[in-house]
Amino acid sequence: MSRRGKTAKVSTGSFEDRLTALPDDLLHHTLGFLEAGDAVRTCVLSRRWRHLWRPIPCLRITDIDAFRSVEKLNDFVYKLFMLRDAGSVLDECELHLRGFLQLDDFCVNLWIRRVLARRARVLRLDIYTNLPTSSEEPLVELANQPLLSQHLLRLELHGVFLKERFLDFSSCPVLEDLKIADCVLHTVKILSQSSKHMSIMGCQFLWDMRPPRISAPSLVSLQLHGSNMIPVLESMPFLETASVNLCQKYEEFCDFCDGGSPEVEKCDCGMSELYWDNGRKRDFSVFLED
Repeated sequence: MSRRGKTAKVSTGSFEDRLTALPDDLLHHTLGFLEAGDAVRTCVLSRRWRHLWRPIPCLRITDIDAFRSVEKLNDFVYKLFMLRDAGSVLDECELHLRGFLQLDDFCVNLWIRRVLARRARVLRLDIYTNLPTSSEEPLVELANQPLLSQHLLRLELHGVFLKERFLDFSSCPVLEDLKIADCVLHTVKILSQSSKHMSIMGCQFLWDMRPPRISAPSLVSLQLHGSNMIPVLESMPFLETASVNLCQKYEEFCDFCDGGSPEVEKCDCGMSELYWDNGRKRDFSVFLED
């Protein structure tokens, strides 16, 4: 072997020795920046690395091209959670699955519950962003059950179908940052007592007799952009900044109420409660001024 080859071999070995000599906590933190599949593959490096990936504090499943099929993705995520250290805390989880149009609702809901069971503080779920949805390409529907977490601080949801009970975050008492984008929201209320920052972008609200409301008394900042309507805003005494931008398909109207009918008091649509000049009770709403 040439002298140059020997030098290269010694240098590589020295680098590997220095990396392996780092404490476990630092290696766990470092592995948390990798895609989950890459972090798991480090188990083949040496005996020391065989189990290092199991307690990593951050899980990132973002490279959907690595799975090629929904079945392989389901199998990987199932084994990922089953083989993690049972007592390890999961600080952050990012599931960026945009592109899989046939995801199983049950599996996605199961993943969310397992993430929260690991005491995650941050959860990002990004699945699909084309609206409006259709029967051929339905959005994944998250279970109509409230999330239960004493640790969740930040929640980001993109491209899913959400119903009323899920949007009641009363059982997430430390949730401060809530972002919902490109989702379908079938609800009469979004409730969060603890949230300080809320962003609802490009969402489609579905409602029946009453317009949806947002009840978030601790809000400091609010963004409502590109949705088909603006919900009624209940009391927000700490609100400092708000940005509201209507989209072209803004739907806040009622043919009966807007037609000037003397029978307007008999209308159940709820839209008449949003206007200043209808003589109806209006002290429950927040009206934003320039």
